[in-house]
Amino acid sequence: MSNLDPEIEAALREPVRPVPSQAVRPRIETWRPMFDVVAGASMLVLAFIGIAASDVSTTSQTYWSLLAVVFGLICLGLDFVHEPRGTAWWKAALRTALHWFGVLLAIELVYMLIAAGRLTNADTGLMNGAILALGTFTSGVHTNWRVAVIGITLGLGTAAVGYVEQYLWILFVLALAALGIIIAFARMRARRSRAEPA
Repeated sequence: MSNLDPEIEAALREPVRPVPSQAVRPRIETWRPMFDVVAGASMLVLAFIGIAASDVSTTSQTYWSLLAVVFGLICLGLDFVHEPRGTAWWKAALRTALHWFGVLLAIELVYMLIAAGRLTNADTGLMNGAILALGTFTSGVHTNWRVAVIGITLGLGTAAVGYVEQYLWILFVLALAALGIIIAFARMRARRSRAEPA
């Protein structure tokens, strides 16, 4: 016979229940959408500044080259934040790095053609905007849908600059629409994950 109190014996026999993952989930779900919004807004603002500045500046090569590098780093960050843990993230990171290296080379090619007299400086912003939009969209198609939304927005913004003289308001509306889509989808996914059983 045991000398322990029956209540203590019952407590010792009760199985240890694991801490539900719901305790950790809310913090992650509120942090990731905020990162998405900041990253998306940064990409849009930096690209639209480059497109607008190229209309008045002839020394934009350094800016566009750095922009390709910054976009690559932001895409790597988004991939890392949203990649399921336990996956081979470094393989995807290498593909993303090579992709953005190709975008950087395409931008450098634009300036080589300008130096050779085959393109004019007036076309620089539109050419680089189109290259960046395509690079961003294809990066998003292969890795992260949020980046694809940014790429579509950059493409529409580049087209607006090419066709509309007062394009700043259009760029602003496009940026807000893209960020709204990213936030809406993030909230829908957060609600679904909270509704799923632990």
